[in-house]
Amino acid sequence: MSLAISFRLRGLDGLVTIHLEVNEEPRRWGYHLLRQFPMEQPEGFPVVQASVSYPAEGYGATMGWIQLVRYGGGKPEDETIEVDLTPQHSDAGTPYCYWGFAPSFFDAPSTLQEGIRWVAEAFLATSPDALMSKTVQPVCGFRWGYATIRKPPELLPIEPIGAEAWMSARTVLTEHYPTWEFLDAAEMPGAS
Repeated sequence: MSLAISFRLRGLDGLVTIHLEVNEEPRRWGYHLLRQFPMEQPEGFPVVQASVSYPAEGYGATMGWIQLVRYGGGKPEDETIEVDLTPQHSDAGTPYCYWGFAPSFFDAPSTLQEGIRWVAEAFLATSPDALMSKTVQPVCGFRWGYATIRKPPELLPIEPIGAEAWMSARTVLTEHYPTWEFLDAAEMPGAS
């Protein structure tokens, strides 16, 4: 499953290309390096990769990925919302799970829990001053995930998301990162 989302940033056109596939080879995706997971656990779960194509160089291509995850048993009162960070960055004080110059995105989640619906919203973002302030401006985003209602896990489709999804995410991000400023998504392409 693939999706391409075009965006415009700093007067230049860019493209995010997202690929989602079933994890049939956990070792291929580096699970053997994580050590705390049984190697068979991620089989059947999604693997998502996104690449950014953007013509600017250096500081002009400074961007990052922010991902929020909503999961639970399907009832709104059971839902948990988290800013998804790598364990190394859990106390770093940044909302970015990946950051760099036209950075790639990768995730390959899994769980042993049954009856879970896990939905992620990944946003490519930047700062108007590249990297000088804790100001986040969304560029584009996509939603993806899985459900463990039955086996094998059901992979949810990847779909573009827009300003409405960012507004919801912005509420969570502002609560978790009060020293950061999260700008409106006025020019963000995408659906809902």
